[in-house]
Amino acid sequence: MHRAANQLFCSPAHRRAWDNRATVRGAKLFALIMVARATRNGSRGTPADRETGRRASSEANMLIQRWAEQDHAKKRMPWPIYLGRAYAAGRDPLT
Repeated sequence: MHRAANQLFCSPAHRRAWDNRATVRGAKLFALIMVARATRNGSRGTPADRETGRRASSEANMLIQRWAEQDHAKKRMPWPIYLGRAYAAGRDPLT
């Protein structure tokens, strides 16, 4: 049970599990997202860069969909709800 209005998780263990999952997933997504953005999802750059960008964008989307399905199956908080609560609690994800 939440003890404070700005508390996002019911326990420190659940917060750590969320943070650990986010860290592992972020490490896997980082290069894919950077390449997809740099090539505008494969629409900019050399022919080789465009192909790499399309593949990176596709693979990033597949990972995100897979993780969303896993989270839903395990009844984890959806990411939009998490971020909405974080914003409402005054947290800045950019810091």
